[in-house]
Amino acid sequence: MRAKISNRIILTVFAFIPIFCYVGGTATASRFALFALDVQIPVKQGQSMGEIRKNAIDKGIRQAVEEATYRLIPDQGIDIPYEAMEKNIFGKAKTFVPQYKILGEKRFPGIFNLSLQVTVDTVLLRKALLKTGVLKTETKGNSFTVPVNIEIRNLVDGKTFMELWKFFKQREDLAEGVRLISAHHGVFVFQLIPLQSMKEIVSQLLYHAPVSRGTFDVIEQKSNRLILSYRLQKTS
Repeated sequence: MRAKISNRIILTVFAFIPIFCYVGGTATASRFALFALDVQIPVKQGQSMGEIRKNAIDKGIRQAVEEATYRLIPDQGIDIPYEAMEKNIFGKAKTFVPQYKILGEKRFPGIFNLSLQVTVDTVLLRKALLKTGVLKTETKGNSFTVPVNIEIRNLVDGKTFMELWKFFKQREDLAEGVRLISAHHGVFVFQLIPLQSMKEIVSQLLYHAPVSRGTFDVIEQKSNRLILSYRLQKTS
């Protein structure tokens, strides 16, 4: 797939850097990916600078979306529907790019060089890949379309609950449709539709959730159910 696509574009990817996007004053990690590109395109006689620049920007946006796609598709033998990818993903690359920035440009005899910074929305891209069938709805026994319940016991700290709630709502790369379905005597049950494996969700909860006062112990982990117990850290 990579070779087939790359032959159509002369581009060099210098960097792939995860960034934070600030929405309403809150940082949302891992949804957006930033690419720095150096784009070179041939210049035809009679072309205006506006047309040349637009063609270079379009190619840079497409290449950024291609690179983001490669990182989302698992390195396993899968059938790639090239026509569907061209029609629904690469042909609509701008759909997945909320913003770009021109860093610099140079014109040489017959060649135009554009330095470009492109931001790709990986959540929108992942959803589009699911629709094309490139990403399967089943991953290691866990369905992306079946809601999963996450039960957290001994959660009696109001501040920790809010920290955990914000984590679930912000990490749109992990899950969508997050909602609280019950809360009773320190037992909170969240329901969500996972976008990654339960193993990855558990890892993110245990090691990256911004919970400041305690930690979690895994009580039970299944494909459609996760039970955690909250343990308040002892203060000296």
